[in-house]
Amino acid sequence: MDESLNKLIECGHGFVTASEAANAGIPAMALTRAVRSGDLARVERGVYCTPDTWEDENLLANWRFGRGVLSHETALSLLDLSDDTPERITMTFPRGYNTSQAIASGICAKTVVADLLPLGITSVTTPYGNEVRCYNAERTLCDMLRGTSSPNVQALVPAINAYMRSTKRNIPLLLDTADRLGVRNKIAPYVEVLA
Repeated sequence: MDESLNKLIECGHGFVTASEAANAGIPAMALTRAVRSGDLARVERGVYCTPDTWEDENLLANWRFGRGVLSHETALSLLDLSDDTPERITMTFPRGYNTSQAIASGICAKTVVADLLPLGITSVTTPYGNEVRCYNAERTLCDMLRGTSSPNVQALVPAINAYMRSTKRNIPLLLDTADRLGVRNKIAPYVEVLA
């Protein structure tokens, strides 16, 4: 396998995309040869991994649905605010985005006005060591309360407890995010009880 392709795969923890290879000046034929020789496996269109690489669903969702952000229960898990691994990946997309492919792939798709989509985006490391786009803890906790009259308290209460115990908690940011998302009246009682 090509030396530069090898380095790219190492940097990607066993994964590489066709666009990453093209940006590094690696011809598409090098990927084709690597698949034919068994050095790479095609995960899906434009995404490849080494045969011994564990499939990272969060990374694949990030690559496949680049306009979306990992959110809700998925974000809680990635941020270590939950011990539960969600059955389905949840992503938030800009309102008006066609989520049919994401839904067909088993993703729980949420939507938000485009102006609010970037609020709280951060980068986290998956259990497989890959960096993915995800909402921060403050945005995630607020999202768990948005658009619902009965939030998932089985996920929310332990997550808020974990957040309040964390040295990384930022109550002013949490309340500011809650204001911007219109859920301050919903998050305030939790903060007052646990602060």
